[in-house]
Amino acid sequence: MKKQDENLFKIGEVSKILGVTRKAILVYEKMGLLTPAVKDKESGFRYYTADNMTQICSIRSLQSLGLSLKEVAEYYYDTENIDHHLQRLLTLRNALDRNIQMLQVRSAKRGDLTVHSTVLPGQVCFCRQYQCADTAEAAIRLRDTYIAAARTEKMSMTGRMFTLRMAQDPGILDLMCCIPMECSFDGPERMEFAETAALCVYYRGPYEGTGTAVCALAKHIREHNIQVTGPFRSIYLEGPPNRGENSADYITQVAVPVKSLPVTGERNILELPGC
Repeated sequence: MKKQDENLFKIGEVSKILGVTRKAILVYEKMGLLTPAVKDKESGFRYYTADNMTQICSIRSLQSLGLSLKEVAEYYYDTENIDHHLQRLLTLRNALDRNIQMLQVRSAKRGDLTVHSTVLPGQVCFCRQYQCADTAEAAIRLRDTYIAAARTEKMSMTGRMFTLRMAQDPGILDLMCCIPMECSFDGPERMEFAETAALCVYYRGPYEGTGTAVCALAKHIREHNIQVTGPFRSIYLEGPPNRGENSADYITQVAVPVKSLPVTGERNILELPGC
């Protein structure tokens, strides 16, 4: 059977144009994700429209986000569980945002204390507060908190652990150690953090130097009359074990929640000794 319409494409043409294997296209058809416009019963030849090709691109796009073909089918045809599929895509988007953020962070040079605007996510955390003598003790306390959180079997696999500086003086390590948890966690250490606008500095270097980033951020806040709404956070993006002993390449996001971006006349409520 000859192709009867110049607006139709053979499977080989579709494969070449879209860079998709013939086998993949046949799998999409088998799973009910794709139906050829014409299928010759005698020869078995398949012909596809531009709409079919758009559908293939859509399937590939969802696959690139991390969805399995079964999940793609549910995304298209399962209308009873829209909230579940929406949450799945939001989770994937958040993971993609984190990866993009990490690439941006890694491009920053050591000593770069540029202030960025960001959004700190809403999350549930397992939290314990400690008075620490130095950063070595702080690292031990954070590890201990992580172990305790892990034993609940409710720890989030996507969130980043962080510490809150409960004292205004950056030289005092009165820290709240926070480990992200699943929303269903309901232990005595549970604390909820709302999504909030924030300013941050991506600090590259050993943990002992994060006070430098705190002071740079506090200076920016004072100079621009910004009102903060919570303690400074040290969010641990990269460190041991993936950076091993190379502490010069540790990456910490030092952030502070803010009421709004700079507004003339807004009174600053932050005063940090030593900065």
